[in-house]
Amino acid sequence: MPIKFILSLILCLTMGTAHAVDEAAKPTTESGQQRSFIPPPRGAVQPLPAEPGKPPPFGVNLFTGNFLKTRQDGLNPDYRVMQGDQVSVHAWGSVEINEIFTVDGQGNIFIPGIGPVKVEGVRNASLSGVVREKIQETYINSFEVYTNLVTAQPVLVYVTGAVNHPGRYAGLPSDSVLFFLDLAGGVDPALGSYRHIEVRRAGKRLARVDLYDFLLHGKIPTVQFRDGDTVLVKKRGPAVALRGDVSREAMIELTNEARRGKDLLEVIPGLAGTASASISGFRQSEPFRETLTLEAFGQRRLEDGDTVTLTGAGLSPTILVKVEGEHLGAPVVGVRRGARLVDVLNHLAVDPGLADTRSIHIRRASVAVAQRDSINDALFRLERDALLALSDSAGEAAIRVQEAELTQRFVERARNIDPLGRVVTVRDGEQQNILLEDGDTVVIPVRSGVVRVSGQVTLAQAVTHQPDWTIRDYIEQAGGYSDRADRDRLLLLKPSAEVVILDSDNVAVEAGDEILVLPRIDNKSLQNAADIMEIIYKIAVSAAVALNI
Repeated sequence: MPIKFILSLILCLTMGTAHAVDEAAKPTTESGQQRSFIPPPRGAVQPLPAEPGKPPPFGVNLFTGNFLKTRQDGLNPDYRVMQGDQVSVHAWGSVEINEIFTVDGQGNIFIPGIGPVKVEGVRNASLSGVVREKIQETYINSFEVYTNLVTAQPVLVYVTGAVNHPGRYAGLPSDSVLFFLDLAGGVDPALGSYRHIEVRRAGKRLARVDLYDFLLHGKIPTVQFRDGDTVLVKKRGPAVALRGDVSREAMIELTNEARRGKDLLEVIPGLAGTASASISGFRQSEPFRETLTLEAFGQRRLEDGDTVTLTGAGLSPTILVKVEGEHLGAPVVGVRRGARLVDVLNHLAVDPGLADTRSIHIRRASVAVAQRDSINDALFRLERDALLALSDSAGEAAIRVQEAELTQRFVERARNIDPLGRVVTVRDGEQQNILLEDGDTVVIPVRSGVVRVSGQVTLAQAVTHQPDWTIRDYIEQAGGYSDRADRDRLLLLKPSAEVVILDSDNVAVEAGDEILVLPRIDNKSLQNAADIMEIIYKIAVSAAVALNI
């Protein structure tokens, strides 16, 4: 039994908990008998992955439960009355009527003293006029009539084809096609078409729906649904992967009438400066690749499975570098490609009394990405090892379950921390003239007269620098170590982004330093203590955060 329990937990943690399906009220027929239907899935439906190695299809984020929250009420002026609807009729003057009538199987409401009134198919906005004309056949004197469509009879609509949850769903007659597709979990991104959707009634096509028209132009056919209608999502047509210099990479579905390059760019245009397009794919079962100018690409016919990569005109001779901290110039400067740090610093105006020029360093996006990848790789291994740490012993199995839950929470918190991508550019007190990259941030720290203490201390705070104080003195000023502090390994973060690992707190510090006290991980209580400690150190060094488990 413990083994089965652990396996169930692993399954929940790795695959996610399925969406709960609430019991829905069942609509009734005129005879009062209940009609069964499949209740809709509740909550947002997360887009499913498409083909491995391919970008997601254009429009994949359309169906996430939003249309379930913004449904129509079914009582708009163009709504046409159906059997089972309820109509409130009020008349005053020479005749008095104040009742609610149900549209019967023949499409009538029966008003005592007046007789049957045919209202099936009448627009909601025209309902008062139809009732008035019928009453005038009996009462010729002056009177006024007011009608109100109280409720609309629910309908059951089949949603099938390439959708995530085919089935029969309940809604109102005037609910949009998008509403019913959302109930069915949306279009299957790997198989379904976003451009070839049909609404069928009695075996005949009632309407065609192209979701690209809705996504790009806000157009959607208006359909008043009836019981037994079917929304059919057909298989995906020819599709082309668009990559490169675009705002969002996507798999774009084409039609037989729109298969040229310009049709692709009407869906997702290239970024400013895009100059060429490369097409790769197969022609007559042979590998195919060509590069065209954008003008020539616009007329090129594309085939199913092609990959189009948009590229710019080449590397710009100028790169942009941000300057942050204590300086007197602009926050962004343009420098020639190949410029170096010291060359740029020579042209920056700073106040030497305020700027800590000995601690200048760089924050670099590519370094932050590498740090994030390293942390994610360590988190993946930790999560895997924690989930696979099973035991046949009932007592030990319960402990492993608690460890798995604790580890999972730690992993979730760790994934939300962003590395800074800091690059130490000072060596032996001398600034290194390293090559700059586009998007680099040059950080010029302000001179500081305090020492910050954070992490596993009683009260994290900043303390005025004292030349003769050691790390132990500053920690005492912060209330001392917490019960979970690791006193044997401390981190000293320098303003220059340098990180020093210490095994003693009897070390002098400089103004502007930060003392980071890390948590102690008990090797006896956690099987993966060493892996957790490795991740804590990586996060502390890359993000200056003392994450605790």
